Amino acid sequence: MQSEYIVYTNYSMAAEHVLSVPQMADAGKRAKISIGHMRRGLVCPTQPVLSGKTRQRITIPAFLSLYPTQGGEEMSQGKALSRRDFLRGCAGAAGLALVAGCTAPVQAPATDTTAADGAPAQSAVELLYWSAVHQEWAEAKIEEYQAENPNVNIELVTFGSTLDMNPKMITASAGGTAPNLVFQDRFLVAGWAGRGGATPITDLLPAYDINADDFLEATWNECVWLDQIYGVPFDTDVRAVFWNPELFAEAGLDPDTPPPTHDWEAMVELAGKLTKSASDGSIEIMGFIPTQVLSNAYGNGGDYIYVWANDGDFLKDERTAWMDNPKIVETLQWEYDITNAVGGIDKAAEFSSGWPSMAGFNPFGSGYLAMMVNGGWNLADFAEYYPDLEFNVGIWRKRGQEDDYVNFSGGFCLSLPAGAQHVDETFALVSFLSSYEAQLDAAIRYQRIPALKAAVADKALLDSSPYPEKQKIINESAAYGRFRPVSPVAGQIHSYWVRPGTGRDWVMYGEKSAEQACADMNVAIQEELDAFWSSVEG
Repeated sequence: MQSEYIVYTNYSMAAEHVLSVPQMADAGKRAKISIGHMRRGLVCPTQPVLSGKTRQRITIPAFLSLYPTQGGEEMSQGKALSRRDFLRGCAGAAGLALVAGCTAPVQAPATDTTAADGAPAQSAVELLYWSAVHQEWAEAKIEEYQAENPNVNIELVTFGSTLDMNPKMITASAGGTAPNLVFQDRFLVAGWAGRGGATPITDLLPAYDINADDFLEATWNECVWLDQIYGVPFDTDVRAVFWNPELFAEAGLDPDTPPPTHDWEAMVELAGKLTKSASDGSIEIMGFIPTQVLSNAYGNGGDYIYVWANDGDFLKDERTAWMDNPKIVETLQWEYDITNAVGGIDKAAEFSSGWPSMAGFNPFGSGYLAMMVNGGWNLADFAEYYPDLEFNVGIWRKRGQEDDYVNFSGGFCLSLPAGAQHVDETFALVSFLSSYEAQLDAAIRYQRIPALKAAVADKALLDSSPYPEKQKIINESAAYGRFRPVSPVAGQIHSYWVRPGTGRDWVMYGEKSAEQACADMNVAIQEELDAFWSSVEG
């Protein structure tokens, strides 16, 4: 059975935000959120509630909804895909191979050929590599690798986003035509592996001297599911506190003193003090909005940082939800208090609605947002679109601790889908692509942070930044990086905690208290966990 959705997006953005049916129904009831506030797009099963500039129709299996995350990532949502469910979509022996584990290489039949001199000719190994990012880097590295390994032919297939790539990968795996290698979002690994879609690589690592201690801890641990490794970390991104010294000075604050992020009560006061209203009552200068639920105009990744800064977690263990954790309740209440301090959710939403989520349209870069928590990639954007911008950067501190920091780490890894052939040859390519030189090359080209610890502060990388000193602060903060829950239901957690129309909005729009919203989120996530474990064990 197939389900068809109409995806509306603003501007030239790729299709985003696929919500579960209850969430779509809930979002459909709140036109003011959908029309004025869901700037990045909405999937609606019936009538559109968001007017967008483009429309795209996609078809996906009924058992799978796709959840994009920050930066074009996504996560499977809906009923957990068990090995039994996966088999139903497989063809004969290909499906049986998946259920068997798919960890051993399945070689293609040998071809009986003879060279001109009578000696057997060695057939070239054909590898298929899929990626939705870093295309130019991949092309250059593949050319280099093939020059050194003439008996390996690599076909690079690129996609506009992981939202486009991953459904095709699931279909290919089910049909026995999986790519050999995928440049995968680490956030997806647990859900992918838990549903039988990835090959564990733990036993392959020693032969290539790939060790956990060489990588940033967050990047490595995000690739682990049930004590097995499912990817070699490649890069990461972290978040920084950006503030505008001119706007701080105008508010009577020391422009060179970092915001007191360790003091949440002081941050509520600071947000209100930095906010300025126009004569008509609308917000002219926004001080600070901690949540990105309204739009990426206000930042990226802070929603997780604040929970960790408050010593909160989303899961007690791999089977037990903890969305009603008192620390999460406190965090959600604090975000509500800050939003009220700047004029309330409606004014904050009205302000954000004027800023499309695309490069070159940034309220902070334009001088209308005094402070934000956002990704280090903004340095390159500021240099390109706002070269005259004066700004400072710092790292968010743990609540009540001036000298202890916390950060949010995302990024990609190199992974092998279930059912992929030529595992040994593929992993030799993985070793090459994940090397120090390869990671550094990509980091310089795309202004990313390598996953290898030794490359994080490489002088060539820092010197390549338009703001070397600020880049150094940001890169070094990767040591404090944490990652989103490693769970088959991480996408659902992400949706309820970050996406419009769910837990955050319930509180921001006064529909539920923070305690009730967290309790309801906990029930929903526990149901998803129970469904997943029942499907894979029953």
